[in-house]
Order: sequence, then structure tokens, then C-alpha cells
Amino acid sequence: MIKLDFSKQIKAALESEEGFEEMMSEEAWAAEKNKGKKLNKPFRTPGGPKKFSVYVKNKSGNVVKVNFGDPNMEIKRDDPARRKSFRARHNCAEKKDKTKAGYWSCKMWTGKSVKSVTKAEDMLEEEMVDFLDESTSELTEKQKKLPPAIQKSILKKKGKTAKDSKDNGKSKKEKEESEAKKGLWENIRDKKKREGKNYKPAKPGDKDYPDPKALKKAQESSKKKKEEKKK
Repeated sequence: MIKLDFSKQIKAALESEEGFEEMMSEEAWAAEKNKGKKLNKPFRTPGGPKKFSVYVKNKSGNVVKVNFGDPNMEIKRDDPARRKSFRARHNCAEKKDKTKAGYWSCKMWTGKSVKSVTKAEDMLEEEMVDFLDESTSELTEKQKKLPPAIQKSILKKKGKTAKDSKDNGKSKKEKEESEAKKGLWENIRDKKKREGKNYKPAKPGDKDYPDPKALKKAQESSKKKKEEKKK
């Protein structure tokens, strides 16, 4: 009896479904970068060859374009059974290499929405600005120089009273942390106003990029705002 081994064909079919990679020359990457493309940020590719693409750097420091996602397959994240089946079939638990299509293809089949994945791992600064607008409850240094009546009016609009704006029993360390945090948010908002259409969000590693705690708080606040809008 002849035994048929289709393991190679099955593996090839799965890899084809996941996608493929292509090396980018420095000139080609520079051109894409000028178009606004960023590393580690997936984007849709309506014209193919796959549903999505993403630029990443390999261990040698070269940029690789990873094309992934079957254009004919709808991603069903809301169906736990189908999601589990896909991840098991493609052995997603072992896909750790960001320079391979399998990693990104599996990433699309997590519980996260495609939108959150294509926004990359890092929260955009615009969301932080939204948080700033709703969280800045104290008077700024400039506002503190205004007449008391105007200060009171500003605090009232923010849902605060003059009493709330005072430092009630705060330690020196708490005051310094509060001022540092306020300065960070103010800088982000001022940057957006100052640069206007040329405004670009800060990226991880930039000196004006917020710390993890501030990011988490902004993300939770942004999520809460979206949920309230749905009601």
C-alpha cells in the first residue's frame, strides 16, 4: 500500500495563505517613508497582492516589506471557534518573528480589532490630546495670572471650584509630580496647535512621548468616551 505524504503541500498552502516577504532597498524604503509609511504599522493594500502590508526591520537592520492576509478571507475575530481554528491551523503560538508573514497574519486573528492592529502597538498622540482636553481640571500657569473672577469662571466650566484648585495637603513630591504631568500634557496640546496641519504625533523614544502610566490612563479615558458616545 502506497502512503501519500501531503505535508509539504499543506505547509506550502498555509504559507501562501499567510503571505510573503520582500526585501526593500534603501531607496525604495525612503520613497515609502516620504509617503508617510512607518515601521511596524500595518496598512491595508486594496490593490493587493495581499490584504495588508507592513514594513519591519530585520536583525541586520534592513527593511523588509511583509505582505499578509488572504484578500478572499474575512477575518472573524468575534467567532471564538473560528479564531481558535485559524490560530491552531497556522500554529500561531510559535509565530514570534515580526519579519515573517505568519506573525502578522496570526496577529490579525487575535481578539483585537483590525483597526487597533493597523494603528500599531503604540497609542496615537491624538488620543492623548483628547484625554488632555477632558482631564485638565486645574488652572494653567497663564490662567492663574488672570483676575479671580475669570479664574472662577474657568474652574466652573471645568466642573471645579476655587477650593478644589488649591493644593490641599499635598506633599512636595506630589506637587512636583503633578506639575510635571501637567507640563507634559500641555506640551502635547501646544505642539498640536503650533504645528497645525504639519502636526505629527510623538513616537516612542522621543523626549516628549508620555510615560506608560500616562498612556494607560489616556487610553482608558478615550475608551470610556467612545462607550459613552454609543449610548
